[in-house]
Amino acid sequence: MPPTTPPTSAPTPRGRSRRRLLLTLGAISVGWKVLVLTLGAAVPRWIIDDGVGALPSDLRPYARNAKVSASRLWNGPIERHGVVRTLRVVSVRRVPDSHPTSAAARRCGGLEARVRAYTYFGVPYSEARLVCDSGVVEYRVFRSRGAGAGAGAASVAPAVDLRGSD
Repeated sequence: MPPTTPPTSAPTPRGRSRRRLLLTLGAISVGWKVLVLTLGAAVPRWIIDDGVGALPSDLRPYARNAKVSASRLWNGPIERHGVVRTLRVVSVRRVPDSHPTSAAARRCGGLEARVRAYTYFGVPYSEARLVCDSGVVEYRVFRSRGAGAGAGAASVAPAVDLRGSD
């Protein structure tokens, strides 16, 4: 007797329907995730300004420079390419002579700035305090292994404060 091959059968309508349903559900799942992540990355740039325009005109050049200097502080690859979506100059103030950073601040007119970094959907990520072209990140959600006691330093109330409803 010759060997018989089993008859090949076409997919049943029920099998095609199930495949179509799974493909549709998979496409919806991937689609909404792409949409949410895209909106989450775009929202901070739409709703958060850089804060420079709200400052007095004599402080604006320093604020622009502080924003550029602060962008260098968040230099980890994940922060630089993913977590930090936008920066905002929160305040610029004149440092009193009795303040510990006054000697460094004299190089640039006695000014100090606070710059806040925002992540997806405009959630605040951390804040940096800058004097001239150097600064320190005072708060960071994801701390590196070397971060320690200096991460939550106390601060003096700024003379020009733009915090508003943040």
